[in-house]
Amino acid sequence: MRIIILGCGRLGSIIAKRMAKDAKNQVIVIDKDNNALSKLGNDFPGKVMQADGVNMEIYSKILSEKADVFLALTNIDNTNIMAAEIAKQKYKVEKVIARIDDPIRAKAFEELGIETFCPTTLSEKKILKMMTPTKVEEDRGE
Repeated sequence: MRIIILGCGRLGSIIAKRMAKDAKNQVIVIDKDNNALSKLGNDFPGKVMQADGVNMEIYSKILSEKADVFLALTNIDNTNIMAAEIAKQKYKVEKVIARIDDPIRAKAFEELGIETFCPTTLSEKKILKMMTPTKVEEDRGE
């Protein structure tokens, strides 16, 4: 599987390393910050590219060859949205997933056919679940 990952922060680097463990996967990681790319280590079997996610030239280079998955994982919603749209619409990548921190934007782009996940919404749900008393606490009157 050919996997393109835009963004090599904590999440991007973890996903890249995990996906690259499978020899069948060809993983390409893009980030504008060379220090971020160094998180992958010298033994990373995939390809790394130092480039800005809003540079249109980069997409013609990496997406001219068929990609199976495109992950937009930077911490900038607008970059992720633009990159995901380009991958989905122009280069017809079948599986496009974008990190979008703004819950309203995440929902809107999900409706347009781009799979999104929203760390804000996921965190909210987790925190509320953690704050909800368990059955045992309720039985004890806590």
